[in-house]
Amino acid sequence: MSEQTLQIGRHTLQLLPERAVYWPALSALLLADLHLGKAAAFRRAGLAIPEGDTAASLQRLDALITNWQPREIILLGDILHVRLGSDPALHRQILDWRVRHGAITMTAIIGNHDRELRRLEPALDCYEEGIERSGVVLRHHPPEGGIDRPWIAGHWHPVVRLDAGGDSLRLPAFIQESGDGLILPAFGGMTGGAPVTARRGRSRYVTSGEAVLAVDAYQPAD
Repeated sequence: MSEQTLQIGRHTLQLLPERAVYWPALSALLLADLHLGKAAAFRRAGLAIPEGDTAASLQRLDALITNWQPREIILLGDILHVRLGSDPALHRQILDWRVRHGAITMTAIIGNHDRELRRLEPALDCYEEGIERSGVVLRHHPPEGGIDRPWIAGHWHPVVRLDAGGDSLRLPAFIQESGDGLILPAFGGMTGGAPVTARRGRSRYVTSGEAVLAVDAYQPAD
């Protein structure tokens, strides 16, 4: 697989085709918007959604751990889609998965869907958004106004629409924003996506699952 490298602040980050980021200086994997338990929530509502989305997301994360051997995993919010009290099987599934990776530090930013995320402590170290690592602010929501430090966030579930020869394709995307920010694509498999268009000061990188490709050349904001 082919990743893409970019700079956020003074740090070099690797954008991975698996919709994650590897931060070499911290030996850390960063992911956003897993939305674990979403399919089960739909099934409880009477919709015929296939089982296995949570297991598939955790298996994909297992593969990343095997490939990159991180010391830390940083989850940028919306790890859960449901309240753990309404899905005890999900609670147990996450705890059992965590036991298999006991040597890795697991840091979680609390997102807007993570209403009961602290029930996973101490298996996860849970924080409100805005914690800082090596001069970079880690958030779930991208900041609405400018901040004076580099930042990394999720929440948007960004996708980019590509058009060619009368056909179109929507691919998950990493979004580098002016002001030294990066927004990650959703890692979960049933998360949908919000189209993000080109503009000055923004650079978009799509992932096909096999490679990360720059869509547009970076243009500084006016």
